[in-house]
Formats: sequence, C-alpha cells, structure tokens
Amino acid sequence: MRFKLTLLPTGSKTTVPFNYQYALAAVIFKKVAAADEQYANFLHQQGYALNNYSKHFKFFTFSNLEGRFTPQQNALLLQGNQTGFVLCCHMPEFAAHLITGVFTDQLISIGGSGAVGRFRVEQIVSLPAAFKDDDEIHTMQFKPLSPLVVGRTNAKGNDDYLSPEDEDFIPLLHINLADKLAVAYNDSYSGRIGIKVKHEPGKLKSRLVTIKEGTAAETKVRGFFGFALEMTAPGRVINFVLDVGLGGMNSMGFGCVEVK
Repeated sequence: MRFKLTLLPTGSKTTVPFNYQYALAAVIFKKVAAADEQYANFLHQQGYALNNYSKHFKFFTFSNLEGRFTPQQNALLLQGNQTGFVLCCHMPEFAAHLITGVFTDQLISIGGSGAVGRFRVEQIVSLPAAFKDDDEIHTMQFKPLSPLVVGRTNAKGNDDYLSPEDEDFIPLLHINLADKLAVAYNDSYSGRIGIKVKHEPGKLKSRLVTIKEGTAAETKVRGFFGFALEMTAPGRVINFVLDVGLGGMNSMGFGCVEVK
C-alpha cells in the first residue's frame, strides 16, 4: 500500500532539519501509536520476523520530502506553500492505524537539531498497485525516491556503504530482499528475481545522513540515488518492493522506490 501525504506549513517561514529522516520516522510512529500504542511499541521494539533468530523488519518506508528547499545556516527552508511525501507499507494494520492517527490529529512537527517544521496534513491519497499480487513475471524499472542503502560489514564490524557501481551491491540487495520476502510470505522467491543496475551517466549521487543527531546513539548512513534498477520478478514481488522499499534502513526513510 502506498499513500501520498500533502503537508501545509502552519507558519510563514518553515524550516526542517538537514537530517529530517529520523524526525519524520518519529512522526509516523507517533501517529500509529495514537491509534494503537501496543502495536506501535511492537513495531518499534520488535517488528516482523520468522523467529527470534531471524532478521526483523518493520515493513514500511517513506520518500524524501517533496518540494523545493534551500539550505540555511543549520536547516532547510521550505520554498512555496506545501510539501509532502510518499509513505509505503505492507501490513494492513499499519495503514489502518496510521490513517486513524492522522485524522485524530492532523498536526505534525518535524524537528531535530537546528529546526522544527510544523505542518498540517491536508490530504492522504491512496496510490494504485503496480500489478496484481500474482506469480506472473513482469519486468519493471524503479528509481529511488530516497537514498538507497546497501551495507557490507568490514573487518572492524562496521558497515561500508556501497555504490551501485560496486560488484557486491546487487548480490547484497538480493539477499536483503530475499530475507524480507521470507518473513512476509515464507518464500524467498529464490531464482525468480533478477535485478540490474541501469546507470544514468553523470547522475549518480550519494547523501550522508545523520541518524539521532546530537545524541550518544548518533550514526551516519550513506545512501545513493540518481540511478535506476531493472527488476524481473512476479507481480507480487514487485508490489512488495514498492510497499517496503529496497536495501536497508527502510523505516528510517531509505530505499523508497517508484516505477520509473
């Protein structure tokens, strides 16, 4: 399920933090919690998994904020009278709680180090699915709506964040997707998914994003955009990718994609 949220600023001069992803994720969790605090706690603390030993996933993601922003000394200044973002999720209960939470209180604050932007949710529009949830094979190109993160653990136990030009980018992307599918469908769809990078000369870019900025848990994550991915897969898998994103840290606003 995919939704487009339109946000209207409540003040005349609206700024958001440079690193707004964590703050926006917190807003989403807050709206879900307003409808069902127990479910929000489960999602935040655990998430979905095959068992206690498998990877856990939250099965939602969101895009960058849309619209034009200009850098200020310590924030991004919104140019124009609205912004918005695409929010995607796989679990129906997540969507139901989010919508209930938003309509209970349409005001949100996207705040962090350097700025707090206050908005009213003007509209939520449901976006159509790309295909039927079936096993018919399709080929589709995706482009990132937010930086796509693929990490490779180095000798020190830390992640090196890979460019789409790295030879391990696609294999690790495959593994991550297979893990998600195994949790969602109890089927990794092994051998039925093909992914290729479609380079766009001169357009590849990366962004270094700080998560939990200014706290003891601060981390920096690098994601890439300005490229496309071609996927051949069953319609169910393509819809799933659109609903949950590709790569890592989807619930922090990374790896959200749309059909190119």
